[in-house]
Amino acid sequence: METKEIIRNYWDHRSEIYSTGIVEYSEEERIAWKNMLASKLGGRKRLEILDVGTGPGQLALMFAEMGHHLTAVDLSASMLEKARKNALQRSLDINFIQGDAENLQLPDAHFDVVSSKFLHWTLPDPKKALLEWKRVLKKDGMIIAIDGDWYSSGIFLKSIRTVSGLIRSVKERNRHDPFKNKYQLIKNDLPLYSLKPGRVFGLLNDAGFEEINIERMDSLCLSARKHGSLLDKLDYSHPIYFIRAVKK
Repeated sequence: METKEIIRNYWDHRSEIYSTGIVEYSEEERIAWKNMLASKLGGRKRLEILDVGTGPGQLALMFAEMGHHLTAVDLSASMLEKARKNALQRSLDINFIQGDAENLQLPDAHFDVVSSKFLHWTLPDPKKALLEWKRVLKKDGMIIAIDGDWYSSGIFLKSIRTVSGLIRSVKERNRHDPFKNKYQLIKNDLPLYSLKPGRVFGLLNDAGFEEINIERMDSLCLSARKHGSLLDKLDYSHPIYFIRAVKK
């Protein structure tokens, strides 16, 4: 089975129980996220935004609520179905498309922003993906991405992953951890599986992006650790980064 097929099958499987994240946040937390995203956009209004690897639509929903026009792409048809339901519940008009973040069937220079959340680590060819995102961005368009170092080799984070994996197995009523059965087979094919800021910076720089900035999201992560579910508390114990870069 090819890497992309394994990835698609995994997220199809996870779609029914995958946390909708931001969708489930309190209104106070949603406002905090929107304020953070608005500040990164420089207060610009009514932008054309492409959300790649949208999953259940976490970022797409937020941006649409802020008044932007959204196109959202995901490899998993099941995830897209969940995203559509989430958008319908909030009466949001989002153009959902099944597609590959590394091979977008979208026009050149069409979007002001390409966004993603928790996607970089799962890309088999991040260099190709960045060049595709650059292609569909307008001049002075930007990448806005959130991702974490989920699979660091550190003992503390390994322990956290073990606990969260056990909790997910119980929650999903699955004695066989689907992550181990899927991603463990392909982790060596994923260059950002253990995501390090220096590696991401280098890829963005090589792709020709400028004004690259990668920073820890400590304040919003602290909120998730305080107010989120047990799985949120565990997940947000990992280093999570906000990544921004501009196409000149």
